[in-house]
Order: sequence, then C-alpha cells, then structure tokens
Amino acid sequence: MAFALDQLGVTVKPIGSKCTVANHPKAKLMYYLDCMCDVLKLDQTEHNIKRLTDYKYHYTLTNEETAAMILLCTLLDPVTLTDVCIFHDEEACGNSGNKFFKIEANRARIVAARSVMVGSVQVAIQKFMCYKMCWIERYYFEPLKQMIDRIQQANRPQRRPVTYPDSDSECECCTCCSIL
Repeated sequence: MAFALDQLGVTVKPIGSKCTVANHPKAKLMYYLDCMCDVLKLDQTEHNIKRLTDYKYHYTLTNEETAAMILLCTLLDPVTLTDVCIFHDEEACGNSGNKFFKIEANRARIVAARSVMVGSVQVAIQKFMCYKMCWIERYYFEPLKQMIDRIQQANRPQRRPVTYPDSDSECECCTCCSIL
C-alpha cells in the first residue's frame, strides 16, 4: 500500500475525464507520459515537462524533445510503476481503459510510505491510476516500439541504389557489362 494511516476515515474518489488522443505513436506516448506525470505530480517539479505531455500538439515536438519524451517514458515504465502508483485492475476501470483515483482523508496525518525515483528526482505518490492491459498495450508498449523502430530506421545508413551503366559503356570495376 502506498500510504500509512493513523486512523481510518479514508475515501477513494474516482476523478478524471474522457479525452481524445490522435492515432499516432508519438501522441499516444505523450498521453501515457501525461497520465504518469499527473499521478506523480511531475508537472510541479523544477523540470518543465509540460511540452512533452501536450499530446494534442504531438506534431510540434522537435527531434530532441521527442527523444527526451521517449527517455522519460522509459523511466516511467509501467513495469516499474505497477503496484506502486498504478494498478492493473480491469474491473476498477469500468468502461474506460484507465481511471484515476484521489485519496481523501478525514485526518491530516497521512504519511506517504512510498516515493518513486524518476531519474534523479524523488516524487511522492499523490494519487493512483488503475488500468486495463489493453490500455497499457495501446498507449505504452505499441507506440514505444513504433517510435523506436522509426528512430532506428531513420538512423540506418542509406544505401546507394544499384545502377547499371548504359549499354554502350563498361563498368570500371569489372568486365560484366561488356558481355551484353
């Protein structure tokens, strides 16, 4: 459990709203990052990551910002955060792929028993999120793989196309063309 209480009197309240995310791997990863930043309140740290989570404008990220966003997503991966501040619970999500919950207490004496290291920043758990496995696949694993594939493809050296000399001329490297 993420919290230690000195007295019962805790309510868990679902919060959040529906959103629309573009069918683009970068937008989906930015949405995932936005959800994790919301759970961990990373938008309230000294690091300005708002631009990396503004998934409605995914197409405006530079290559450097995209790389930073992907790196941050890998630091906030669901394997590390599951059962810490996000929970796989198909029923808790209802008809949604994910659902946020806020913990409210009658007493002010709630102590965070756990915190999470994100890179070199330690953050306290502020709320939690439940997810369905299909949501994690759609907004983390699949788009991360697609983005990594795109980066690898862009970084491959371009091969020069094979060209054949005119039938009247011969190759300089061999005599294969003179046979024609």
